[in-house]
Amino acid sequence: MTHCLAARLLCLLLLLLAPAITPAHAADPAMSLDDCIALTLRENRTIKNAYLDRVVQKYDLRMAEDKFIPTLTLAPSVTGSGNTKPLGGGINNSSSDTTLKPGAVATLTENLPAGGTLSVGSSYTVTSTQQAVPSRDYGWNVNLTQPLLKGAGLDVNLESVRIARINEQKNILALKSTLISTMSSVITSYRSYIQAIKSLEITRQSLERSRELVATNRELIAAGRMAAIEIVQSEADLANQELSLLTAENSLDAARLALTKAIDIDKNTRITPLAETQIPPVPYTLVQARQLAFSNRPDYQSLLLDYENSKRALTIAKRNTLWDLSLTGSYTETYNRATSITPVNSNGAWTAGLTLTIPLDNLYRSSSDRQAALAADIGLKKMENSLARQREDIEIEIQDALRSAEMNYRQIKLATLARTLSEKKVEIETEKLKAGRSTNFQLVSYQNDLKNAQRSELDAIITYQNALTSLESKLGITLERWGIALAERP
Repeated sequence: MTHCLAARLLCLLLLLLAPAITPAHAADPAMSLDDCIALTLRENRTIKNAYLDRVVQKYDLRMAEDKFIPTLTLAPSVTGSGNTKPLGGGINNSSSDTTLKPGAVATLTENLPAGGTLSVGSSYTVTSTQQAVPSRDYGWNVNLTQPLLKGAGLDVNLESVRIARINEQKNILALKSTLISTMSSVITSYRSYIQAIKSLEITRQSLERSRELVATNRELIAAGRMAAIEIVQSEADLANQELSLLTAENSLDAARLALTKAIDIDKNTRITPLAETQIPPVPYTLVQARQLAFSNRPDYQSLLLDYENSKRALTIAKRNTLWDLSLTGSYTETYNRATSITPVNSNGAWTAGLTLTIPLDNLYRSSSDRQAALAADIGLKKMENSLARQREDIEIEIQDALRSAEMNYRQIKLATLARTLSEKKVEIETEKLKAGRSTNFQLVSYQNDLKNAQRSELDAIITYQNALTSLESKLGITLERWGIALAERP
């Protein structure tokens, strides 16, 4: 008896000294799960950073797509030269002569999709000295280089643009993966907060039942219908319920902090979560789940893109083992005018030819080009293995997640039935105790069974809802499920 009273006093003291940790109250803003998701999209810094990365990624794509846009360079220059009088020379010695040569060169260069390079240039130079009238030299030229074997073809020279576009698709998939991961964390944290609030309510209800039982015991003792020593059982249970209340309050604040962290808002923010009223059955069959996973999972879609890259890399590597045969051609036109009154002298010249480069050492020993082709071939085979393994892993993962969700849904019905029967047991046993046909031990045991049944029902509901969220994440449809678009931010 003394030990039970001491335990009760200790629990009451802890309640008085503990900081106020209470569930969300009427003053706190009510926030549904949709509201939390919208708030996360606005405030979460992980998501903000992911969208900031998109700015650089889109610029990288733009640079790659500008590969075949001509580039124009302008190079103005001015050069001065001359000589000086010899030391000690007299006035009749040769005078110094200074030459000033301003000019400019403009060059337009374009990479051709077939692998060639075309450049057009022009120049203009004025040469003036102290001893002569300024002369002018100007002209233009065209140069073309086109590979015919190694490095030739649209498939080779457009590859860098294709890779950049594929990388852009992979970057979008990475953004989708970040959003799915962040949203799944927020959703489960939100439900954990609801679970903590309802668990606290269950604990308080259990505490109230324990207090009522102690009061009933005292009435029965006062009426001489119960021995005084039998109240020990109910008082011990009351102390345990008060201790459980402290634990539940602490768990509530921990869940609230976890939610604010997941959303990425101020840690002192308090909200009133709104429980999801509907508990639908699993909406997907195994066949539907497989189709959705292979069509929407970011990791699988990214691996498919890598597989396409590997196939093209092998094609290009084989092309690079060919001999280097290039077509070259040029034309140059120059003009010169010695004085302003003399006629312009012009001169034109052209060249055309083929250049074949044969690496003879590659015929009898290993080469970097063959090494690259071999590595590309092995890389493609490894990628095929990885793709097959990924498909098998996804099928196993989806089947397991689907089975778990269906099992959790059935557990809700069983947990609800167990809770209903436990309530009836407590109600019946309470009446029996008042009639003197039961004991404290039996009623306390039934009350604890009811508390456990209520928690089991709550846990079953939250576990099932989280199982659905996990399944949607594994299917890659979390964003579609919650109406989140991958819109680019300004």
